[in-house]
Amino acid sequence: MLVLLPAGPAAASCASDSGPSGSAVVFVGTSEEHRRGYTRMQVHEVWYGPDLADEVWVLSGQEQAPWPLSLFASVSSSVDADLPAGSTFVVGASDEFRTSACSVWSYDADEPRVARLRPDVTRSPRSGGAEGADPPVDGPVAGGLTALGVGALALGVVALRQRRRQV
Repeated sequence: MLVLLPAGPAAASCASDSGPSGSAVVFVGTSEEHRRGYTRMQVHEVWYGPDLADEVWVLSGQEQAPWPLSLFASVSSSVDADLPAGSTFVVGASDEFRTSACSVWSYDADEPRVARLRPDVTRSPRSGGAEGADPPVDGPVAGGLTALGVGALALGVVALRQRRRQV
C-alpha cells in the first residue's frame, strides 16, 4: 500500500552568493495570498526586468494538486520560498516568474546587501505591466469542477454496472 504524506520542511541549501541579483526579474513586494504553490505579491518597486502590474503572481514553491487530491498528498522542497502574508521581500524571479528561497530576501532598506542591489533608479508598477505566473484556479471553482468530474465518473460506473446486469 502506498501512502503519500507531506514532506517536512528542510533548510534551504543556497550558495553563499545566491540571492535576487542575476535574476531576470527583481522587485520589492508584499506577500498577500497563497494558492497551491503560488504567491500573489503587491509590487512596490521594480528594480530589474519588465514593467510589472500592481500585483504579480510568482511560483514560490511546488505546484500543489487541486482539492480533494490535496487532502491526501502535497509536495515541498527545501528551496520553496517562505513568504508569509503581510511581509515585504526583495524577490528575484525567472522570466516565468519562478522564485525560490535562494532568490528572496526580507526587505530592509538599510541592510547592506539590499542597498547594494537596489538600482539608483527604480520603477513603479504600471497598469498593463506583466502579471507574473498563471496561478491555478482555486476555491469553489476548482472544488466544483473536481466534484463534477467525480460525479460523472460515478455515474459512468453505475451505468456500466446496470448494462452488465441486463446482459
